[in-house]
Amino acid sequence: MTQTLSPEAQGTDNTKRPISRALAMLLCLIPASYFILIAGYAALNFSEYGADVPRFLRYIGAPLAIAGLLIYAGRKLSPPRAANVGLISAAALFALLIIEIILNARLLFAIFNMVGMLAPEGGAEDAAVRGQSNLPPMFSSKQIQSDLDIKALDQSVLAGAPNQEVLLCANEGAPVYYTADRYGFNNPDTIYEDTIDLAIIGDSFVEGHCQFEGDTLLDRMRTLQPRSVSFGIRSGGPLLELAILGRYASHYEPDYVVMAFFEGNDWQNLERETQMEWLMPALEEDVDFGEPELTEDQKAAIDTLFQDWWSRQVSPTNVLTKSSFLRNVIALNEVWSVLGLDYPRVSKKQPIYSDILARSKELTEQWGGKFALVYIPQDVRYRGLLNKSFVYDQLRGDVLAAAEANGIEVIDLTDIFARSEDPTALYAPDAHFSPEGAQVAAEAINEWVVSQGGVKQETNADASPQSGS
Repeated sequence: MTQTLSPEAQGTDNTKRPISRALAMLLCLIPASYFILIAGYAALNFSEYGADVPRFLRYIGAPLAIAGLLIYAGRKLSPPRAANVGLISAAALFALLIIEIILNARLLFAIFNMVGMLAPEGGAEDAAVRGQSNLPPMFSSKQIQSDLDIKALDQSVLAGAPNQEVLLCANEGAPVYYTADRYGFNNPDTIYEDTIDLAIIGDSFVEGHCQFEGDTLLDRMRTLQPRSVSFGIRSGGPLLELAILGRYASHYEPDYVVMAFFEGNDWQNLERETQMEWLMPALEEDVDFGEPELTEDQKAAIDTLFQDWWSRQVSPTNVLTKSSFLRNVIALNEVWSVLGLDYPRVSKKQPIYSDILARSKELTEQWGGKFALVYIPQDVRYRGLLNKSFVYDQLRGDVLAAAEANGIEVIDLTDIFARSEDPTALYAPDAHFSPEGAQVAAEAINEWVVSQGGVKQETNADASPQSGS
């Protein structure tokens, strides 16, 4: 006869081992540590992420509150409940990181696609071979002065190599090029064979970053004002743009000068530019801005430098570092953007910006030209479930106030874009203008030109540029 033993008699093999308090606490501390890390980074950079109420609550207060709740749960709830809270929170955080990576997949693909195209090996038709006579993507003209140890504004190189092909990027697998004009900017060189009516000065938005011929702001502008020229170069900030105005625009004395201000990084660019001793003299009266055309010695120097940049410094690691990709993933930037909780840094007060505008207007009026500012909002302002314009309007208010103090008209694209049925469609995946965005911006600038007495051009459909590679 078989005898059945009771569970107690069978020993402890079938009994459920209880969850310890230490294990439950550990599970809660894993996600809590992430939020403490976020708050700690913001606290260490308090002037950028905690100096006003919205940013303090978003980057310090809320993460610490979440971390506190998790720690409280680990200490006060029963171990099984605390363990569940920790596991669910850690799983949710891990899921958000996966979602962040997926949301960044397009950008990551574009970065490595570009880097692959920049590889030094390849045949005569390889994109890297075609583009290696000019600035590599992710590099700026301001780095030229640092690497060549240039100390004087009149000896500086403010654009790329003249009359050489430029590889901007890879756009969905297709390389995007332009051939630089005689000064290194993105214009047909024939534009200088006649008078210039309008000069637009700015950064990559004006250069036409990653846009095929026919899709750039200046391509669209020239269908409205044919004698329009781009003095735009990547990573340009307000002080560099003043130097460009003094060197190139003053040489051609256009009737209208428009300086672009990009909400996304021009304020940070200005802060860095004020540390460049060769650039600060642009604010001085009677400064020598330098000749528009480079000397043969300058051409030879930058040719050697560009070869060095292409051979040594273009790599996946370098590009990822410059784009802050990994930091953005850890910070869940795209996830918070979808929710409408990706607040920009607090903008420091920079009174020098008003001086730059005053000097730019003064230079333009010396030859009888008219000066205006075009304010370009960043795409993330319009993205997300929650309205977050109020955190972007602090900087916007500072810029508009500086313009008003100097009697400068502002072509503010913020509200113009907001009136669009879908403002996000006005931006490309890389956050620069889409062809539609370039068109809207060109029409807004043209409206100002016409209001100042400029010639209203009839749009010729046959003359409109076509998209292409």
